[in-house]
Amino acid sequence: MPACERGLFVVRCRRLHGPLRAMIPTRLLSLSFVLLSSSLSLYAQTPQPGTTKDDEGVVKAGLKDPFTGGDEKLMKQLGVVAYGPLVWADDLRTGQIDKVLGEKRIIWMETEHFQFAFNFSTAPVPEDAEARKIVNAELARLNKKCNKLPARASKIETWVRLHLYAMRAEELYADFAKLVGHDDASGTCLGQKGKFPILLFQKKSDLARYLDRFCGIKSETPMRHYYNKTGQNGLALSAEAEEVRDEAFVYAQFRNLLVETFCSANGGAPRWLSVGLAHWYERKIPSRVIMAAIKDGESVDVHTQHLWHDKMKNRAQHEKLLVPFAEFSGKVDFGYYDHLQAWSRVDWLLTTDREKFGKFMAELKNGYSSQRQIEALQTVYGMEPEVFDAKWREWVLKTYK
Repeated sequence: MPACERGLFVVRCRRLHGPLRAMIPTRLLSLSFVLLSSSLSLYAQTPQPGTTKDDEGVVKAGLKDPFTGGDEKLMKQLGVVAYGPLVWADDLRTGQIDKVLGEKRIIWMETEHFQFAFNFSTAPVPEDAEARKIVNAELARLNKKCNKLPARASKIETWVRLHLYAMRAEELYADFAKLVGHDDASGTCLGQKGKFPILLFQKKSDLARYLDRFCGIKSETPMRHYYNKTGQNGLALSAEAEEVRDEAFVYAQFRNLLVETFCSANGGAPRWLSVGLAHWYERKIPSRVIMAAIKDGESVDVHTQHLWHDKMKNRAQHEKLLVPFAEFSGKVDFGYYDHLQAWSRVDWLLTTDREKFGKFMAELKNGYSSQRQIEALQTVYGMEPEVFDAKWREWVLKTYK
């Protein structure tokens, strides 16, 4: 299975004024050799497993859930199926991973559709008012499930944060499954037999060590990964990076990676559709971070690069700057404006008719050549590519303020 289908992606992100980071397929990255060399150099300098200041959240919290205490009733209320030790992807045991990353440093937890390896530390709620409102609403939903968890907080402690991410993942799964018409009665998780393994590490050195030892990848970059032996799609990311990452940043990146992971499990999708849908979910979380490549030769104002509605409307005013659907359908090497157009096309389709969008994705399941995409466009929407382009552009100019 080729790398872009396996879901091995380099994630390079940046804050508004920081060095650009973007998410693009490894095999399409022109500077891949330089980046890999850099990653290997950094990896060589990573410390050996052991408790450090970064581990204080997990060490203080302990490996026993303080909110359920292992009580089956409370576990069920929070959607917890089991705690570690667990059988992990590729028939690994979590104990094997603990021996490599360090004992008592990872919390292992399983829910209906996911398995988590978690050692995020305590994080303050986002400073942005809208992002903070989202977190508080999520905490309130957690509190309704189990009133032992706080309904509001100024800081999100380790175990609260784990339950928060578990709920987020399950809610996103439910939304995606409904969108694509998946029924768990099939006995699969969006088409794959096993659950989704999710690794959320505080330190990028842990991420690098895990990817090297258990995935055969020399990198410390957050990515999606396909486990060949057990046929499971998963993701691994770290909260630590060169730039400061607040909770909104990490959550937005998590949603982006998870949606593309779902797309892969569900039979795959054209790059523009997978990327566009991932951005659509990601950008529901307020953040001044972009997860898109800016290619050499692209002119993008660093002060406004995160304002995608404005950027897209300005671009749509010049039809020649838009990539036609017939060309876009087969495009895989994306720059900033390609990411922008992929997101906007999905935004239009989902906003206009969510049910038809799900049918469109179903038409492309397990096969999405350019010709098949054109046929699906005709079958589901009754449109030729040229009509699709014209209607989308008209909608952008009317809708984006």
